[in-house]
Amino acid sequence: MIKDIFGKPITDIRCKFGMQDGWLETVECFFELENNFYIQIPYGYPHGIWIVEPDTEAESIFNDLSDIPIYHINKEEKSISEVIKLHNKRKQNIFNRLRKALFNYEPPIKEYKPYKVEYHENKLKYLINRTIVDYLWENDNTEKGIFELDNGYFITERYMAPHGTGAAGLHYYDSLNSLKEEKGENLKRYSELINGN
Repeated sequence: MIKDIFGKPITDIRCKFGMQDGWLETVECFFELENNFYIQIPYGYPHGIWIVEPDTEAESIFNDLSDIPIYHINKEEKSISEVIKLHNKRKQNIFNRLRKALFNYEPPIKEYKPYKVEYHENKLKYLINRTIVDYLWENDNTEKGIFELDNGYFITERYMAPHGTGAAGLHYYDSLNSLKEEKGENLKRYSELINGN
């Protein structure tokens, strides 16, 4: 039963990434509870939770919880055609032509060299060792359900999405409001269902 996993900490999340039909990205996530066993998030209404073995190719998403670097490039905000034109001009410089002839050296595209690095907090650290306190799902039962964690975070997964969108994979939300912004107001909550609300 879904209620049997409430109060259990998520000690790891392992994901297997793949491709289907050449244009659909796929991600399958396995949630380790209490350093003991793995489950997957069910679709829609929770008829039960299955204990599973993670795919051997699935990798932990918690291997690196350091902050995420964001590199800023093209400080002058030149267009792509302007960058290409300037780069081609630099390549024609006598010094660069000589280096190309002698050493097969190509000058780097200066505009794509980072001029500033900012670090964003890696919020995956707010998922590890947090306990599951509730389960939510959408009315139509076609999407994976959502685990609510004891720190107010919500996690779910999208199994499949078009290649390049980055939409397939684990999704997390830092509040109920941010979850509802994406999913809407029509979410069912397991604790309300069993308490008769």
